[in-house]
Amino acid sequence: MRILFVFFLLYCFPIKKVMAQETLVLTTDKEQYNGGDTIRLICTVPEWEGTTKLGTLNILIEDIKHNNVWRLRYPIVDGYFQAELVLPDNIPHNQYMITGDLQQRFFQLTGQLLNRVKEDSVRYTLQLEDKSIIAGTLGLNEEDAFRMPRHVFSGRAVLFFSAHKPTKGKNTTHIAISTPLDSAYKPLAQTTLPLVIGEIPEDAAFIRYKADSNFLRNNMGTLTNVTVKGKAKTPVDKYDEENSSGYFKNDRAQVFSGLDGEFSGFISILDYLNGRVAGLNIQKNTEEFGEYLVVWRNEPTAFFVDEVPVDVQTVFSFPPSEIAMVKVFPPPFMGVILGAGGGAIAIYSKRATLGYEGRYKNRFVVQGFSPSVSVLKPVKSK
Repeated sequence: MRILFVFFLLYCFPIKKVMAQETLVLTTDKEQYNGGDTIRLICTVPEWEGTTKLGTLNILIEDIKHNNVWRLRYPIVDGYFQAELVLPDNIPHNQYMITGDLQQRFFQLTGQLLNRVKEDSVRYTLQLEDKSIIAGTLGLNEEDAFRMPRHVFSGRAVLFFSAHKPTKGKNTTHIAISTPLDSAYKPLAQTTLPLVIGEIPEDAAFIRYKADSNFLRNNMGTLTNVTVKGKAKTPVDKYDEENSSGYFKNDRAQVFSGLDGEFSGFISILDYLNGRVAGLNIQKNTEEFGEYLVVWRNEPTAFFVDEVPVDVQTVFSFPPSEIAMVKVFPPPFMGVILGAGGGAIAIYSKRATLGYEGRYKNRFVVQGFSPSVSVLKPVKSK
């Protein structure tokens, strides 16, 4: 009778299969470092070894007083990832914590074609910071939606979409995209790892430390008891910070502002730049209207509009009154696929960032993973 009763319970109330809990393990090659050293950080998820599971490791590095903070993220493939973190020479001596969150999501982008076309697919081009190009074709479903393949890349990348057969040579694709990597999530596993940088008193202890999870969930965070003093930023400085990306964030560039209408009195921005940049040679063909030869150190100069490569004719035709900023990069400029021995001229349009959206949206800046060898930004001396 007892056996029949047990069988009845098992039949009516079957035991649910208990899924294994993911375990996140962080290790370093040693426990104590000095400024300028390299931390070899190894991450393993034992339950994922030998599987096809993919995930993202979000890393927060900070001292126990939350004064110095670095935030990174890495791809987890087959339950493993190894990174090298190069410490600044002047990093303050202190006790530090490395906090890791395991996120189930991986970089994958989805999107939708907002304007109807006769084609059943769109082309995409992903231009990475190292000048390499990833390109492919994406099929559209009945709702004109698509899903990009998973790509592993570091830093920012510029993503372009276009139709197979552009209408009259114009790119009229209008795209909306989204990626789940930066959205809110519940970590599958979390762990912390203490380490020491510099000479710390023997009686010091890791006490009352708690990681600020806001740094792992989104791009916003708050540091308490920090006072920042510096020179007030001009409108073009703020514009540059908000709109430059990748190789275009370069302190070597000479910046010209059009936010105050400085360029409006010129036929072309090339006429404005002529004679204002030492070493840049701009020659106008007096017989052919709109024909220019632009060189630097006898090498041709590269041109960009909103960080998209264009030819000199496009730059000449762009209305100066619609230009918010111009950045002139001396040679060599490494933000070109084939290199630019003659430097580069980058034009940023007002309609791209000042509330005047273009009719078609087909260019995006997306953020990938941190490099496997990450040089942490130096800590400013107080």
